[in-house]
Amino acid sequence: MQISFKHQNVEYRCSIAEAKSLAIVLDFEGLQPNHFGTEKASNEVLKLGGFTGDTRDGGSCNVDSLEMIPHCNGTHTETVGHIVNEDIWVGHAALDVLSLAFLVTVEPKLAEGIGDTYRPELEPENRVITREMLEKAIAKVGAIQAAKPAALIVRTLPNSNDKCARTYSPESQPPFFTVEACQLINETGIRHLLVDFPSVDRMNDDGLLTNHHMFWNVQERTHELSENTWQEKTITEMIFVADEINDGIYGLNLQVPAFGSDAAPSRPVVFPARAVR
Repeated sequence: MQISFKHQNVEYRCSIAEAKSLAIVLDFEGLQPNHFGTEKASNEVLKLGGFTGDTRDGGSCNVDSLEMIPHCNGTHTETVGHIVNEDIWVGHAALDVLSLAFLVTVEPKLAEGIGDTYRPELEPENRVITREMLEKAIAKVGAIQAAKPAALIVRTLPNSNDKCARTYSPESQPPFFTVEACQLINETGIRHLLVDFPSVDRMNDDGLLTNHHMFWNVQERTHELSENTWQEKTITEMIFVADEINDGIYGLNLQVPAFGSDAAPSRPVVFPARAVR
C-alpha cells in the first residue's frame, strides 16, 4: 500500500511496507536507557480487592500498573509546557498525521577550539553538534529552504545499539546542540525536532535550558509564554535510528498519546518519501 500527501504544493508518495519505528522499546523488566539518574520505568501487577491482574496467578486477565518518567526513561515527545508555567499538553501539540522530514547524520566533536557558543560557556570536554555540521549534513539530503520540511531527525555517530540501554550521567554525558546550531534549526522553520540523545541542552547547564528556550522562542531565564512563543512545535528525544535507515527525505508519523502533560512516551514512524513529478 502506498500513501501520498502534499507539502508546499509538492506531492510525496510513501510505501507503508517500508515503515520504520524510531522508538526505543521500553522493556520494563530489562535494560532501559536512563537520563539524569532517575528510577527505572517499572510495572506492577494490579491487585485490587480479590482481583489479580496476572493470568499466571489465577487472574482472568493481565493488568499492569506502569510507572515512568517520560523525560528520562526512553523515547518521548515534549512541548513548550516543559519550560513554562502554563499547561501546554503534548496531546494537543503533536497532531500532524504525516509530516515531511529530513533525516541527517552528524558526528559530534569536542567543544575545544570550535567557533560556536553555548550558554553557559562550553567546557572543553563537551561533545557538541555545530551549525556547520548540520548545514553540511542537511545539504547532502537536499535543499531544505526549497523543500521546507516540517521535521528534522538527527542521528549521531557512533551509532551503536547500546543507545537503547545507555545510562547517561555526569561521567557519560550526551552530546547537545550549540546555540548557532539551534538558530539554524529555527531558521529552517522546523516544527518537530527529533534527536537520538536525551536532551537538546547540556545535562548540567545551570538550569538555563538555552536551546529549549530558543527553539520555542521563550525568553531566557523566564517561564512565561508570549504572543511570539511557538506553541505548535515539539521536541522528541532518545530515539534510535538504525544504520539500515539511510539519510534522506521521509514522511513522519509522530505517534503521541493524548496525555494531559507536557511530555509523553512516543513512537515516531518514518516512511521513505519521494516527490512525484
